Amino acid sequence: MSVVAVASVAGSPGATSLVLGLAAAWPDRDRRRVVVEADPDGGRLGAELGIGVEPGLMALALAVRAADLTGDDLVERGAAAVGEWHVVPAPASSEQTHSALVHAGAPLAAIVAGDDGPLWLVDVGRLSTRSAALPFAKVAGHTIVVTGGSFPSLQLLPHRVEALRVAGCAPSVVVVGPTSWSAAEIAGFAGADVVAVLPRVDGRRAGFGAMRSSAWRPWWQQVEHVTSYLDASTRTEVGA
Repeated sequence: MSVVAVASVAGSPGATSLVLGLAAAWPDRDRRRVVVEADPDGGRLGAELGIGVEPGLMALALAVRAADLTGDDLVERGAAAVGEWHVVPAPASSEQTHSALVHAGAPLAAIVAGDDGPLWLVDVGRLSTRSAALPFAKVAGHTIVVTGGSFPSLQLLPHRVEALRVAGCAPSVVVVGPTSWSAAEIAGFAGADVVAVLPRVDGRRAGFGAMRSSAWRPWWQQVEHVTSYLDASTRTEVGA
């Protein structure tokens, strides 16, 4: 299985930055990497990356209802190239994105789950068991829940992690600091592995090439650690 879902519980802790960082930093440069923007609250990557929103999630939601599609079809019909990887952008409207996921989220998730070629990195936004993006998290080999490191943020984790696990997801946690607790303490409290503790970076996210040498460098180094862990894990799953 080659699906990684990236989610948040509340607020804006940096889940979208993480999913883009994973695509840019993935160690296997020969592997096709596809970011799918499946945040029911609406998309922003089309505007941020200058690729627009069509083709994108809406086009795929319509296409999957009319034809049997493969993973390659999803990339061809709905993704835009961004350097070495691809993005399936969602419309900015939360109403349109939510509707697309309600009607087509499950069949789209089934397609990406059955395609072991590309790496599918899915931004599922604020994830709960009621989310229209839940089908992507359920088929993912890893659902990374991104949270702030303060106690008000961390206290939301245990119940959400358990609810997602009961729903069929495989949750793990990435904490965006600062935090007063160690990764081991947070893992014990949340009931899930803490994959990394990322530094919080103030300021606008720069181009991914510049992030290796800018104020984002410590963040980037931790993201590379996460990609190494996930790459080894997904290779094991594909070979199983």
